[in-house]
Amino acid sequence: TTTTTTTTTTRTTRTTRTMQPPISAQQAIEKARETAARLAALQHQRKKNKQSNQSITESKFEKTGPAPVLRVNEKGQEVDENGKVIVRAKDYTATTKVNEKQKMRQAFLQAEREVAMEEMRRRGDLAGGKKEEQTKEDMIDPEISVKQKHNRKKSSLQFVAKGTYEKQADFTRLVNRFGEVDAKKIRAREEREKKRAAHTEALEAAVAREVKTDIGEAIVRERPEDDVEWWDKPFLKDGKTYADVPLDDKVLEDDKIGTLWEKVLNTDKITKYVEHPYLDDPPMEAPPPPPPPVKLTKKEQKKLRHQRRVAREQEKQEMIRQGVLEPPKPKVKISNMMRVLTEEAVLDPTMIEQRVKEEMEERQQAHDDRNLARKLTPAERREKKIRKLLRDDTSEAGEVFTHVYRIENMRNVKNKFKVDVNAQENHLTGIGIITDTFTIVIVEGTNKGLKRYEKLMMRRMDWTLTNEDYTDEEIERAENNKCTLVWKGSGPQRKMKRFHFETLRTEAAARKYLETNFKCANYFDAAQSAVSVDDDNGDEQEGDAMET
Repeated sequence: TTTTTTTTTTRTTRTTRTMQPPISAQQAIEKARETAARLAALQHQRKKNKQSNQSITESKFEKTGPAPVLRVNEKGQEVDENGKVIVRAKDYTATTKVNEKQKMRQAFLQAEREVAMEEMRRRGDLAGGKKEEQTKEDMIDPEISVKQKHNRKKSSLQFVAKGTYEKQADFTRLVNRFGEVDAKKIRAREEREKKRAAHTEALEAAVAREVKTDIGEAIVRERPEDDVEWWDKPFLKDGKTYADVPLDDKVLEDDKIGTLWEKVLNTDKITKYVEHPYLDDPPMEAPPPPPPPVKLTKKEQKKLRHQRRVAREQEKQEMIRQGVLEPPKPKVKISNMMRVLTEEAVLDPTMIEQRVKEEMEERQQAHDDRNLARKLTPAERREKKIRKLLRDDTSEAGEVFTHVYRIENMRNVKNKFKVDVNAQENHLTGIGIITDTFTIVIVEGTNKGLKRYEKLMMRRMDWTLTNEDYTDEEIERAENNKCTLVWKGSGPQRKMKRFHFETLRTEAAARKYLETNFKCANYFDAAQSAVSVDDDNGDEQEGDAMET
């Protein structure tokens, strides 16, 4: 009781520490009694189990009757008193041998079949009758259930035909663009066209008496029926084949070998000259043209230039590290002289300063020499300027730009001279036609040259200039003179060879001249209609002003 009370007190203290509600002394005593009863019952059960195991072990070794008799038939199988085969269930144990379980199952099934056959044979002998034809169902005992193992089929490599995923991607694009119904129609039409093309090619090959066999992407021509290659036909006489050529050793030893060769070969074709065969195009489609060059943006150009310079510098550092190149001298300046040449600068700073200044002058002179070597001569600068005017990005793409101007009055000689000379300096071709009513100027060239010419015609030129010999009517007309850009566009090629002026009196003659010589009467019609609209607008404005 004292021990129980102490234990209860200890537990109560621990429970109190863990913030649990305290229990009374009576509850602690009852809990201890229950624990002691449980321990006594457990010890009694262990003692009882030990006695039963000992009795079972002793009973195994007691002799209860005569020993069992082993009976075996002529096949070595165990039988009972009546001669029936005893089938004992096999005790399957786990093993690490590969496929041991499958072998044991097959052996069990085989033994089962043999027992069933033996039973059927014995029954037939006892009946004394004629044995009926046995089937597989008669040989298997339905009372024995055997689980059949379903072996999973071994997986193998599944190769995908070339172009499968490309066809799927093309069909998906068609569906996204035209819808599923139209995409199926388009795919069916493409298949029909391919079959028709293959059929046509087969017919053409049959007509040419040639058989083409596709092997991948190559095309192999089979040997013709006469079994003579095309390069040997000129040297063999008509109707002769390779079988008629004397190649036997006995024939070669004969003195009449020359006559035998003459009967088969055309000796006139055999000369001392080497015949080079005609180079024919291969029997396949030409490769697609290369993609056009992509024009890079300024940012992309800077990025590529930076990458090239970094790669060049890394290569140079690698060669210096390997000893192929000498390391460059340190670039000493007045500002970092004391930091680079610490000890030498302290010992004799005047001499070091003089030497640093000389090195700086040498570097500057080398820099100036490199710039002078890269500098273009006057002839090269002139050629570069012309090249930039004639070969800009638009001209390389195969486009020729055209501008059409209309000038109300070309009476001033200075303006006429500027129009002509600037067109020649910008390497523009075209024509200027002066009529009694207006002047039309047509110029063709590159985009850059036409931009410069447009600035001249629309900004820099003063079309209101007059001469001393102008009449009052001409002066009034010159004050209202102006230049209008009628049309601008591009074409595949130039229509004029040089720029020049022509003077025609009437508009009909000017239009006929353009239509006959250059096939561009539409330029004249555009200039005439554009100015007429402008005149109508001007008349409307004057009418509004009068009403006001």
